[in-house]
Amino acid sequence: MPRSMRSLLVDGFVGMPMIDIVWVLAVMFFASFVQSIGGFGFALLAVPLAALIVDLELAVIAVSIGSLFNVIILSLRTRRDVNREVAVRFNVAALLGMPIGVYVLETTPQRPLKVALGAVIILATLALIEGTKRLQNLGSSWPSPKRVVEITAGWISGVLSTATGTNGPPLVLALNLRRLQPDVFRATLAITFAVSGAVSMMFFVAFGMVTRQAVLLASAAVPLILAGQAIGLRVQPRLSEKRFDRLVYVLLLASGLSVAMSGLLG
Repeated sequence: MPRSMRSLLVDGFVGMPMIDIVWVLAVMFFASFVQSIGGFGFALLAVPLAALIVDLELAVIAVSIGSLFNVIILSLRTRRDVNREVAVRFNVAALLGMPIGVYVLETTPQRPLKVALGAVIILATLALIEGTKRLQNLGSSWPSPKRVVEITAGWISGVLSTATGTNGPPLVLALNLRRLQPDVFRATLAITFAVSGAVSMMFFVAFGMVTRQAVLLASAAVPLILAGQAIGLRVQPRLSEKRFDRLVYVLLLASGLSVAMSGLLG
């Protein structure tokens, strides 16, 4: 590595051991790979893993920046597959929920909030798995979800986006009821995450939470995020619809456990 670049890294990441930097970058590579396959999971996987090594606030902000970059690129790549009607409902409702999330963030203890959220995600996922089995027996008579379900999911997602940074599960649960094709599922989530992520980042900037260290970490992760995304997009076609459903359920359950554990462990 040239001395000038090594000096830049040392100055930018002052106080951070190289092993910590490598760990956070590897976590974001893995998270981008998972999200490019399943459509969600970047922050839900990356924040708890990164926080094992670095300060929680630094982990949240650095991962949020990396996640925003990741979903913007994904949404550009998959824009033709977006279900625009659902995406509009999600995004408008999410924007209305974000100010409430800020209030919750300022007034509610994070630990019980995260434990409760994790428990709800796990119970809702188990109910969805059981309900899906029963609905599959209906075949062509599978009922279409009502718009109010998607509006409510978008609103809850907006609240969670600024309150906890874990806004994916409500959207995933609502989309799963539609039985969308995997490409449409991933694309609709990507554009929704891109919009909500950009607005959430505005809140982080307004509250002075975005530091130079977080920006440098996320910037250093960009090549790895692109590599993880590219590998994930190559793996996608090998997943059958049944395997894709199973992956979504596994990610949801892992998300619930991750959020609950982050609350229990403080």
